[in-house]
Amino acid sequence: MILIFTLPALGILYFSSILVYEKVELVKEVDDTYDNLIYLNAVKKLILQVQKERSLSVKYHLSKIELPELLEQRKDTSISCDELKNLISNLSLENRFSQYKNELKKLEDFRIKLDNLDTNLVEVFQAYTSLNKTILASLSTLKPVKFAIGLNSDFTNILSFLKFEESLQVEKDLIEIYLTKKSLDPKLYELFLENYFMQDSNRTLFYSNINLEIMQKLNIKFNEEYTSKIFNIKNNIKENLPANNLLKIEEWEKISNENLENFNNIFNALISSIEQSAKKYEDKILEDRNKSLIFLFVCFSTLISLLFVLRNIIFNEQKSFMIVQKHKDIYELLNQANKFLLKLFDKKRLYSNICELLSENENIRFCFIYDYIDDDITAQDGELKQRVITQIGNYHDKNQNNIVSKTMKWETSIIINNFEQKNISIFYDDAKKLNINSMASFPIKKFNTIVGTLVLYSNELNFFDQEVEILFDKLVNDITHCLEKMEYEEIRIKQEDELRLSSYAFESSEPMIITNNTGDIIKVNQAFCTAMGYAKEEILGKNPRIFKSGHQDRKFGDELWNSLKVQGFWSGEVYNKKANNEIIPLRATITAIKDKEGRITHFLGQYIDIGEQKDKEKVLEYQATHDNLTGLPNRLLLLDRIEHAITKVVRHKIVGGLIFIDLDNFKEVNDTLGHDIGDALLIMVAKKIKEVVRDEDTIARIGGDEFIVLIDNIGNNKDVAKTNISNLAIKIKDALNSITTIEGHINVSTPSIGITLFNDSSVSVKDIIKQADTAMYVAKKQGKNAIEFF
Repeated sequence: MILIFTLPALGILYFSSILVYEKVELVKEVDDTYDNLIYLNAVKKLILQVQKERSLSVKYHLSKIELPELLEQRKDTSISCDELKNLISNLSLENRFSQYKNELKKLEDFRIKLDNLDTNLVEVFQAYTSLNKTILASLSTLKPVKFAIGLNSDFTNILSFLKFEESLQVEKDLIEIYLTKKSLDPKLYELFLENYFMQDSNRTLFYSNINLEIMQKLNIKFNEEYTSKIFNIKNNIKENLPANNLLKIEEWEKISNENLENFNNIFNALISSIEQSAKKYEDKILEDRNKSLIFLFVCFSTLISLLFVLRNIIFNEQKSFMIVQKHKDIYELLNQANKFLLKLFDKKRLYSNICELLSENENIRFCFIYDYIDDDITAQDGELKQRVITQIGNYHDKNQNNIVSKTMKWETSIIINNFEQKNISIFYDDAKKLNINSMASFPIKKFNTIVGTLVLYSNELNFFDQEVEILFDKLVNDITHCLEKMEYEEIRIKQEDELRLSSYAFESSEPMIITNNTGDIIKVNQAFCTAMGYAKEEILGKNPRIFKSGHQDRKFGDELWNSLKVQGFWSGEVYNKKANNEIIPLRATITAIKDKEGRITHFLGQYIDIGEQKDKEKVLEYQATHDNLTGLPNRLLLLDRIEHAITKVVRHKIVGGLIFIDLDNFKEVNDTLGHDIGDALLIMVAKKIKEVVRDEDTIARIGGDEFIVLIDNIGNNKDVAKTNISNLAIKIKDALNSITTIEGHINVSTPSIGITLFNDSSVSVKDIIKQADTAMYVAKKQGKNAIEFF
């Protein structure tokens, strides 16, 4: 029904607006027309100045005598040009000026050439005619007038006229040259013919579009005598005949100047005709615009009156609809709440779901549930929740003046349909800012005892009508039933848990702990307390994270929990931190304890101290990789480090080296002085080598009297590496030769040293050692106590 009345009125208003808009646009076009006229006059003035300068330039070239009037005319041309520039800037027509800016620069350059007489008459015509052509071409960019096609034709006609006039001016200057020199040279003659045909074309185009009145004026100015003289001169030039005193220069200048004046008058008549037409169109458009505005006002007034009439009808219909919709939305909330109330067994989740569900209603600005037992607030996160939390200390006191305390005290619902009437809420002072207009609270009970309060704030006045209050009472009753069901379930689960936990032989000699499903320790035996150095009171209620040593990374923890979830148990080694910060290695077995539904309720941890076992493993590992006498790495560890060294030199593109040392006469030392002295010598050799090489280099004993030094970065190329390792080998040799006595006995042992370099993985570990060994034997053959490269 509303559309039946409003659509026609809106349609009329729309078309009236379109009509007004069109008239406003037409007024703008009239303004554009006046701008075009101003631009035309400025262009005509500049063209006239250029034409005058061209004529004077021709005279100067003919006479070769300096003409003061030419210099003055150049100033006038420049002034007209500047005036046109300023006009273009004021009318925002910079795009037009850019078209002939280059031509003006060329003209400046040409003037210098002309002053030096470094040009010919053809170039004089070309310089000025090119500029005028460019200026005339800019007229083609005049904005078209949509409302009056006749004005567009007039502007086009003026362009044809100016082109026609320009060709006459060129003809005038050419005839002056002809009368002065009695003939035209071939190039000027060619220019004359080209201009003749162009003039004829522009004249035809101009005449075809000019109105009768202007045509008559033009015909009057061309009398028969003038036309006859011009005709004879043109024919002579076309036939390439000499002048033969057809006309004196002074007489020609007088006739041509009169002709120019006539053309100026014709131009002014054309401009005046356009101005009159534009004024006529302007008056008509303004009259139409005013009529359109009056019609628009009438339509608008009619529509406003109609809207006021329909306002009451719409308001009453909307009010009835909103009330019905409000009850429907709340009833839908109750249906959704019942779906999850039957499935929930967690109070916090219940309260959270209720608040989340109620917040989805567009009329509920904010709601929260106060838990009297836990002294806690449940609500959607945000600024309002934080403000409510600041008042939580007052809610527990039933004698406080706030809606929560009063609800618990009276044990009945409180409805305030106009928020400003009673100040019992923390949001009272900011009600308008927060868009809160009404509120209500409902007591939540469990076994007839108040355990909480549901508080709702609405952005609508009188939101909590009788029907809404009944619906929310029903919701609170459903919450009560759910809470009682949870209580029964918690009692049952607790009893089952206690029976199940008692079945485990907890107090055994092995360390054990039990946590709940959130990881809090609820039971621990004495064996665990003894192993970790804690008292029971220090552990109960804590999370096993207090024993975390940082020995294992995050990946270890992820794998542990994943095993518990998937397999229900995990077994492996852990490194815990005791109360005295000592790290203790333990073999742990963690088992997930589940209820009948398969949900994890507890975790049982069993531990075995494996500290002694770890110490033995470390000793065995060291003995397997090191020489018992010198403490140096043995062959097994050396081979591993050479593998790493090969990888390093390949990755970093460096050179590594290996020095093989064999003690000369060592058997003689053993045989003559005894093995104890031989062992002492080996220990001294190891010590001397350590003093020479870097800490990061590896010194290994691979046999009775054989030592190897591994250097994984001896240089960036083989030349540098060879120099460096040679110097190092000399230092080792000198250091070993410095051992002159062994426990009072003369040392007869000297070193034979073999060296090899490597910078890629093409040679195996064993081959590298073999290369150094081969070089060492070469050193022995050289007489011992020597150094040789492979």
